[in-house]
Amino acid sequence: MAGGNNETAPLYCGSGMDNFHTSYKNMHGYVSLVVCILGTIANTLNIIVLTRREMRSPTNAILTGLAVADLAVMLEYIPYTIHDYILTDSLPREEKLSYSWACFIKFHSIFAQVLHTISIWLTVTLAVWRYIAVGYPQKNRVWCGMRTTIITITTAYVVCVLLVSPSLYLITAITEYVDQLDVNGKVINSIPMTQYVIDYRNELLSARAAALNATPPGPASNETLLLNVSSLITSTTTVAPPPAPPTPSPVVRNVTVYRLYHSDLALHNASLQNATFLIYSVVIKLIPCIALTILSVRLIMALLEAKRRRKKLTSKPIAPAASNGTKSVINGKAADRPRKNSKTLEKEKQTDRTTRMLLAVLLLFLITEFPQGVLGLLNALLGDVFYLQCYLRLSDLMDILALINSSINFILYCSMSKQFRTTFTLLFRPKFLDKWLPVAQDEMAAARAERSAVAPVLEKGHQRQQPQVVMATTTTNVTQVTNL
Repeated sequence: MAGGNNETAPLYCGSGMDNFHTSYKNMHGYVSLVVCILGTIANTLNIIVLTRREMRSPTNAILTGLAVADLAVMLEYIPYTIHDYILTDSLPREEKLSYSWACFIKFHSIFAQVLHTISIWLTVTLAVWRYIAVGYPQKNRVWCGMRTTIITITTAYVVCVLLVSPSLYLITAITEYVDQLDVNGKVINSIPMTQYVIDYRNELLSARAAALNATPPGPASNETLLLNVSSLITSTTTVAPPPAPPTPSPVVRNVTVYRLYHSDLALHNASLQNATFLIYSVVIKLIPCIALTILSVRLIMALLEAKRRRKKLTSKPIAPAASNGTKSVINGKAADRPRKNSKTLEKEKQTDRTTRMLLAVLLLFLITEFPQGVLGLLNALLGDVFYLQCYLRLSDLMDILALINSSINFILYCSMSKQFRTTFTLLFRPKFLDKWLPVAQDEMAAARAERSAVAPVLEKGHQRQQPQVVMATTTTNVTQVTNL
């Protein structure tokens, strides 16, 4: 399609992408380290607050499972970014690419992807649960109870491990190389020592020679074939060094290094590589993102519908029965109607606040995950040229966006949930402030009232006693009784 006689290969990303990659890579290590440290603290606080008894609900259980996965991602990424970005220039080459580090890289590639997948599907579960709570409130307790939620979270963890781990494990392998270094420590040549890599290179060279002998060579076709061969040889998780320069410096020393490379099975089975990228891009990224988009739109529509209902309710007269006499107004049911309506309205407002907070979580997730799914799909469709030109150069940017997404939820919870904010304040505020700021008790009462409005976890005995509690005379007494 693209390509004329002057083009050697399709150009998907130009020199601007190279410049961006080079400039950003120099600061990626420090940026990601700061984000990981802050994200570790934030997700630890999320887990502490969300697991409190007064915060216990199906929605918060899903948010806790999400925080656990995000915390694990942060903790695992810290040694990776320190070794591969911050200390990379100060480490000797044999230590930078040691066998133990190659094992960690393989673990990192599987572990991080599994946890990202868990986060994605828990976010989808969160959207489904919220849509049921808003769209089908009468079915909420039956379909989205605490037992069902715990089973769903456990299933997400188990299924994601079983779905993602085998494919990533099968397509990668640790391979041995001998790097020839000059006096400045730069790589002059990299010689594979693992037998299947040697055999595969020989196969590619033989195929290239046969292709050159079979057809009259045109300049563009020869260079394209050479690019494809070299891209297959050098496309690794850790990018292989460039080919030797025309006038190499004298070799000073040889070092043995280890890299994560395509496995023998993957090298001889292109469909396995494509299937892995399709699973990554379509099943893990695009399908959840499409589902989140649909659910987010439905949630927004449900919010707007709730606002319309509330406007109608508040704009109506108090009750027509109030004009029949003072007896029905004072002692009859008509007098209770405004109080009941105000309670219903407050419950709906709290539901809307919670829905808006979760919508912010969903939209932030879409912003970071959808581009990764598109890039993965393009990589599967366009092949190694796109992988080398674009995918590898954008991988650091995609990593930092995913890390920011995993660490920013704490800010959203604090800014949009009064219940979370109050519980956090009471947990971590110094005790000596209680003497000067007694208002915290009222805030805790309000927080628990919100919890009972959104996701009441009360026993039947408590439900029977509620009418008696409402008859209490002071707000303080009411909150003391209901908090027992």
